[in-house]
Amino acid sequence: MRYISSLFLSICLSSSAFAATDVFLISRGLDQEFIGSHEVQKMPREGYVELRLCGTSYWVRPYSIAWTKWEERFGHNIRLELNQGYGWVVMCNKPTTQISLQDVGIYTTLDETMKQGDPDKETATRFQAIRRTFIMRNGLTPEEAEAEIARRKYESRESLLNQLLNEREDQ
Repeated sequence: MRYISSLFLSICLSSSAFAATDVFLISRGLDQEFIGSHEVQKMPREGYVELRLCGTSYWVRPYSIAWTKWEERFGHNIRLELNQGYGWVVMCNKPTTQISLQDVGIYTTLDETMKQGDPDKETATRFQAIRRTFIMRNGLTPEEAEAEIARRKYESRESLLNQLLNEREDQ
C-alpha cells in the first residue's frame, strides 16, 4: 500500500510540474548564447493565434512570429524550449520555419512590422511616465524639458531629471 501511495504521489507531482512548465520561443546566437525570448501559451489567450509548433498546438502572439523571422535574418537560431525550474530543455529547432507572417494575420513586410514595434507593449516605460509627470509639474511641457536636457551638459553624479528639477526650483 505504501508503494502504491508513493507511486501515486510521484505521478501527481510530476504531472503538476509538467503543467507548470514555461514554454518559450528562444533566440540563440553563436555558441548558443541567449539573445531573447517570447513566451508561448498552452491555452487560448486574447490576442494570440493558435499554431502547431513541433507537432503540438500552442497559442502565440503574431508579433512573436515576426520577431522569430527577424532573429533568423540575423543568423540566430530559433528554438522552442521549456523550463521546469531545473534548466532549459530544447523541444525542437526552427519551430517557425514553415509559418509565414500571413499565417498569423500580418500583411505588411517584416521590415515594416519590426519598425512599428510590438503593438502589445507600452511605448513608454514606467520611468518615462514618472519623469514626464515631474517635468510637467515644474511648468515645462515634455518637449521643452527634452530640449532643455539636450541643450545642457550635466554632471554624471546626479540624474538629469534631478538636476533639471533642482535648477528649476532655484530660479
